[in-house]
Amino acid sequence: MKRKSIYFHFEQRFVVLLALLACAFLIPEQAVMAQGTPGQGGGAAAAGSTAGSSREAETLLEAIDSAQRYSSISYIGLMEITQGSRVLKKQFIANAQGSDKVILEFTNPEDKGTRMLRLGSTIWMYFPSEGETVRISGSLLRQGLMGSNLSYEEVAEGESLREAYSAQIIKEETLDGRLCKLLKLVSSRTDISYPVRILWVDASRKVPLKIELYVRSGILMKTMYVKEIEAIAGRQLPTRVEIVDALKKNSKTVFSMQSVKIDAAMPDSMFSMEALTK
Repeated sequence: MKRKSIYFHFEQRFVVLLALLACAFLIPEQAVMAQGTPGQGGGAAAAGSTAGSSREAETLLEAIDSAQRYSSISYIGLMEITQGSRVLKKQFIANAQGSDKVILEFTNPEDKGTRMLRLGSTIWMYFPSEGETVRISGSLLRQGLMGSNLSYEEVAEGESLREAYSAQIIKEETLDGRLCKLLKLVSSRTDISYPVRILWVDASRKVPLKIELYVRSGILMKTMYVKEIEAIAGRQLPTRVEIVDALKKNSKTVFSMQSVKIDAAMPDSMFSMEALTK
């Protein structure tokens, strides 16, 4: 296998959506520390805050999940990746069915024809210039998708937040002129990339405007900023998200979606090894 092909595309890790990438998509550090070390659970609410009941927190989390629930989604994705003084621009076509079938095809000249297929938690990459199909596993899962600040490991996590985390409202705060509820999510599972997440959730639109991602030791790894939200098929979806790496200076990815279509019929054959290498 030519390792050159893998690391060329990994050089520099939503959903992607956050929703996918944008929903992948789907939080101030000082606010987290005021509640106790992330990952240790709970902590008293900050002075002057309005700590919500667990029922209110679960209801809010369900609302976030519901906005990202669909039978299928397709869109044109754009990524602008900044690594120090270097800026890379990537474009791709994304199609997803449910939460466990995703295929991306890159269309920018440097990566044209490169594809990614995710079935459940398994990911393959196809590199046409080398004619190689590579299964992404082990340490490669922590590498950045095409050099971005979104990892293959994060792309592989397709289940809802409510299924993976317990939630607590720790206070209210205004962000960008919007009243937000500060929602702390904690998971005891060992297969979660970030067992602690802090979300600023727009109280009226039920959409996270900012998310901080922590490992269990309490170290902040990344922050996601939702820059644009659009009403699409009755949902409020983040269509432009900035992902900032907390451990690397001047390292970020701006991810955006265009031409979004939700709940369109898609054949199962679209999500196959044959489609990956066609």
